Amino acid sequence: MNVYAPEYFASFRCTASACRHTCCAGWEIDIDPEALSRYERLPGAFGDRVRQSVSTEGTPHFILTEDERCPLLNGENLCDLILHEGEGALCQICRDHPRFRNYFSGRVEIGLGLVCEEATRLILSWPRPLRLVSLEGGEPETATEDEQFLFSYRSEWLASISEIGPRARLKENLIYRHLSDALYDGRFEERVSFIERAYAAITDGCPVNDVESLAERARVFSDRVEYDDEALEDWISGRETRF
Repeated sequence: MNVYAPEYFASFRCTASACRHTCCAGWEIDIDPEALSRYERLPGAFGDRVRQSVSTEGTPHFILTEDERCPLLNGENLCDLILHEGEGALCQICRDHPRFRNYFSGRVEIGLGLVCEEATRLILSWPRPLRLVSLEGGEPETATEDEQFLFSYRSEWLASISEIGPRARLKENLIYRHLSDALYDGRFEERVSFIERAYAAITDGCPVNDVESLAERARVFSDRVEYDDEALEDWISGRETRF
């Protein structure tokens, strides 16, 4: 399978304890079966601690503390699981975040979500328009008629962006992340409208040259809308235009 990502993708690095908005708090962190099996075999006192931090009721997940932090997030905002066992011990959702994937019949496109402050900084500060590069594959591709239409529409929309600098990078990210979902539900016009309204809501009242404020507004929007299924549906359906 051919895999593509924006050219800035490889430059992303988690800032760990330097992050002001850790992704290890405020979220329910589900555990995939492979990771759960690994945790069940961890030896010693640390293994016991990990197992005591996991609930297997419903979808297995970490039991958040009273202040909604992952129980393995230490006082320095570092992951004790990584410190003890390495990054390979992370569950799938922790390895992926803040990455997202859009799947097509002949390719996979990966991107970075705006909910991560470092990803947002990287995206908004990138000096060039969105360009996809190949991460793996190189095989001949097939595309359905709907996919061909979407790729063509997306290319024309990206090329027509009149904004410059960080605002252009913001709109590119919204298009890249959300337009493809129209292939799954057939709501193409709704997705286009959502992207335009989301861009307007994020930039409304934000000074053109204030990149830091733009980045924070984008991060908050992503947190409250893109990562909340109910709120996202309200926006796509046109029932909500504020965040």
